[in-house]
Amino acid sequence: MFDAKQMEWFNQLSAEDLAILGAGFTTLGDFFAFLALIRAKQEPKENNFVALVRAKQEPTKGKKK
Repeated sequence: MFDAKQMEWFNQLSAEDLAILGAGFTTLGDFFAFLALIRAKQEPKENNFVALVRAKQEPTKGKKK
């Protein structure tokens, strides 16, 4: 998958570097998901994608753990 030059670069990264990269990609993904929700809300309501996403995110009322 990686050649020798790429593996040398990868081996120089510390655990903190990889954690920072992972957090950055997670933040970027959350940002694009937010933009997708804004765009879906602006478009005509031909599909129920936004309603399905909201239904999965809302906690169920009446159920206690």
